[in-house]
Amino acid sequence: MPIVMLAETLLCQRMGVVEEGELITEAAIDKYVSLFHGQLPDLAVAALRALFRLDCDLATAVEDALMDHGGGAGLELQGQGGEDVTAA
Repeated sequence: MPIVMLAETLLCQRMGVVEEGELITEAAIDKYVSLFHGQLPDLAVAALRALFRLDCDLATAVEDALMDHGGGAGLELQGQGGEDVTAA
């Protein structure tokens, strides 16, 4: 099975869209898409955090270092002006 399909299957299992061994069908995809209408359920957030290893100490240390370096000003800038800031 291609790695992309394995990743999709793992993601769907971790988010509770399909059970282990269950095929990803159109109904499963519809269930997955419905997770993104409004706020994500805690189960979905937990699955994504686990999948991308966002609960590890390194991720927390990096986030803390970025906040120490840039402070909360970056959060205040979000949503202002609507332009994307990119490096030239």
